[in-house]
This record gives sequence, structure tokens and C-alpha cells, in this order.
Amino acid sequence: MITYNLHHIFDILNTPTNVMLLLLVFIITYGLFSLRKPSGFPPGPMGYPFIGSIMDLMNDPHLTLTRYGKKYGDVFTIKIGSQPVIVLNSLDVIKEALVKKQNDFAGRPYFYSCNLMSEGSQNITFGNFNAKWKLQRKIGHQAIRNYATGEKLENLIRFDAFPSFQRAVDKNNGKPFLPKPLMYLLVGNIIASMCFGKKYEYEDPDLLKFMEVIKNVNTSFGNGLAADFVPLFRYIPTPGHIAVKKYLKEWLNIIQHQIDEHKDKLGKSNKEVKSLIDDLLSIQHEAELAGEDQAKQLSDVNLRQSVSDMIAAGLETSVNTLDWAIAYLTYYPDVQSKIQREIDDVIGDGRLPMLSDKGKLPYCEAVIHEVMRVRPTLPFALPHTTTVDTFVAGYAIPKDTWIWCNLWNVHMDEKHWEEPEKFRPERFLDTDGATLSKLDSFMPFSAGRRVCMGEALAKKELFLLFTSLFQHYTFKVPTEGVKPCLKTHCVGLTITVCPYEVIAFKRSK
Repeated sequence: MITYNLHHIFDILNTPTNVMLLLLVFIITYGLFSLRKPSGFPPGPMGYPFIGSIMDLMNDPHLTLTRYGKKYGDVFTIKIGSQPVIVLNSLDVIKEALVKKQNDFAGRPYFYSCNLMSEGSQNITFGNFNAKWKLQRKIGHQAIRNYATGEKLENLIRFDAFPSFQRAVDKNNGKPFLPKPLMYLLVGNIIASMCFGKKYEYEDPDLLKFMEVIKNVNTSFGNGLAADFVPLFRYIPTPGHIAVKKYLKEWLNIIQHQIDEHKDKLGKSNKEVKSLIDDLLSIQHEAELAGEDQAKQLSDVNLRQSVSDMIAAGLETSVNTLDWAIAYLTYYPDVQSKIQREIDDVIGDGRLPMLSDKGKLPYCEAVIHEVMRVRPTLPFALPHTTTVDTFVAGYAIPKDTWIWCNLWNVHMDEKHWEEPEKFRPERFLDTDGATLSKLDSFMPFSAGRRVCMGEALAKKELFLLFTSLFQHYTFKVPTEGVKPCLKTHCVGLTITVCPYEVIAFKRSK
């Protein structure tokens, strides 16, 4: 019987047509099998064979996942290629996972592109949740806190970065310009000065090279690499793959060069630290002397990656928020005027704003919060994975399951925000006009163990830059120009403004 069956199979495989038919059946069967979700996972869209829901997420993924949530509930499953991903789509389930069970959901998934960028998960953003990562984050957080306390950041903005920005704006001589490139130089100048302990003018070739390499890295990574979803492409030198490796090498070489310089200087003197790199080196040395576990395992790769994390965390959020702020306040000049009246009443024009002015400018703070709510830079928290078998919303979630949190939907949920699509800064003020304390449904920096490490610094930097900008300038649409488009525009997973022009009018003294 067995012999007969084998002969029958060989007879079927005897012709090319039959072989092709069998191959086609196998491909179709495998494709249909790839649509299956793991047993016990939440419901969700079926997607397409082999690619899952990737095609549906190509444009405006935050809106797509919000629509899915209305159909399938607050917790649902999608497929990214063959990888099942559980999406958390409301405040309650996100808090349950990231806050109440923060250790359970503190992992990071493996992406080939992120692995390249982090030199094998050696950074804080994508590092594995373990003892070494905890120490690395503790050291990075302490270094950032040293700059977020006030004086260093204030002096950097008041005496160096903002005056350089004013000189750059003045060169436009009242002509229309794109604000975002100048925002990049303004914030990039601050970040570079903080990290490297140097002062830069906008024409400084080192600063321009620094900003160019960052731009090239961000552009080359774009939406990720094909190798993230098709492992075979990790071994094929495609143009995109080659570009990523080239620009990433340039970027890491810049940081390593600065680290080497600072190590040499610290070794020759005991002078006060002047940069974030100095802080990191000093705090790491103190951890070693204190006998902290894992301290000696922190290498130059970890240090290099920590600096890269700090630059990434401090740059994109601030630049995009300021760009959206100018766009919105150009669109709503009455809000811009109200901001300026508050600044004039509290500060006047004799000095630039200071952190001690926070709390005295509640409307300014409310506008910043509303910009970050209605147009968050990252509509999703960076992907998480579960570190243990756990539960969320009653569903059993196995260890190593990918988790996406749709922060956009939290910011646009009518349960928490009245008319959420409308730009209304007053929603962040109480009846007495004071700034409301932290709202659970406002989470532009995510939450839990993986909350953005640079949150405190970014908030203070944004306050100082935002109030300085509108203290000194009124931004208007050029004559015969069009108002900025306020629709969301996703580049990768970042919500950015479509390019627009403004004219910056100096405010009268």
C-alpha cells in the first residue's frame, strides 16, 4: 500500500504542470495559515496573506488603528507580516498595561533596523529590560536631571541659542521662510551644546554637519527596512540598506569622537563638568566606585548609545511641537495675541523667560499642552513586548507578545476630551485660570517603565523656547499666502506638519 502511494505521488510530480500546481496550493495554504491569530488572542482584522495589515497602515496608521478600535474594541490583534501584534486603544487598557503592570510590559521587540541603530540593543530606548538596562537608564536620567533643574538650560538658551536664532531670523529681512529648518537649528544647537559642551553659531560647520547627519539617518531609516519584515533582505545589500549603514556609521563616529575628547579632558583635570557627556562619565565612574552591579559592564557602546538616545529624545519632540505651535498660532492669531499679552504682563521685554516664570504663565502652558495633545509627535508609544505571561482586559497575553499603544486615540477620545478635534487651550485651565495638574488622558511621552527619559528636560526646554519665540515675534501668513494645513501627516510613525511659510514680525519694544 505504501509503495503504491509513493508511486502515485511520483506520477503526480512527473510533469512540470503538476509540480507548479502543487507549489501553488502550498503557497495558498501557507498564505491562508498566516492569517490565523494565535489561540486566545483578541479579535481583529484578518489582513492579507503574508503581509497582514501592513497595506492598511501605510497611510495615517493612527487613524486606521482608531477605526479598528471602534469595530473590534479597546484591545485587538493585527498582523504585521506574520507577526501578531496586540493593540491597546484606550486609556484604561494602556494604564493597566504600562502603569499597573509596567514590569510585565517593559520589553522591546526585535527590529532589524532598530538593532542596527542601537548596536545590538545597547541603548536605553531599545535595550532589553534587565539589570544593566536599569543602571544605564538611571545614569542617563540623572545626567539629564542635572540639566533639567534650570540654570544650565536657561543660560544656554538665553545667552547662546536664542540670540543665534534671532540673528538667523533677521537675515530673512521680513521675507517668508520655512520655520522648521530654523527650529531644527535652534533645538539642535541646544542639544549639541548640552551634549558636547560647546557653543555654536548657525553657520558653524560642526553644527551643520551634526544636523545634516541626523537628517540623513532619519531619512534613511524612514518607515524601516524591508529586512524588518523579510529576514532574507538582511543579507542583500540594497541601496536603502547601504545608506542606513553609511549614515549610522557617520553618526556614531561623531558621538564617539566627542566622548574620546571628553574622556581625555576629564583625565587631565578635576574641573566642573560642562556637558552631558561629562555627566555620564562622572556618574558612571561614581557607580563603579560605589560597587553598583553592572557598572563595569557599561562600555563605550552603551555610553555612545545613551548620548544618541538623549539627542533623539530632545530633538524630534521639541522641533515638531514648536513647528505645530507656530502653524496653529498662525492659523489662530487671537490665541497668539492672548499668549503675547500674558507674556507682556508677566515678563515684559526686558529679559528672556526663565523657568521661575512657569506657573505665572498658565495660558502659555495650556497652549503648549493643547498642541501636544491635538498633534502628538508620536501617535504611538514605541512598541513594547511582554516580559512574562500576563493579562490585559481579561485576555491572556503570552511572554514576548508585541504590544502597540495608540496614544493618538487617547488624545482624541470623547470620553476624556470634549470636541477633541478642536484646538481649545482652555481645556487645560481650571475655572480660576490656573494650569490643571497632570491629566491621566494626556500622555505625549507615554507612561510606565519606558516613559520618555527626556520628558522633564523636553517640557522645560519647550516652555522656554515657546515663550521666547512669541515674546519677540508675531508669526503671520505671507500676503497672498495660504494658512498652514493642520491635517495630520505621518512620516514613518511621526506626525509632522506639511511645509508652510510664515513671516516673523519683530514685536515693538
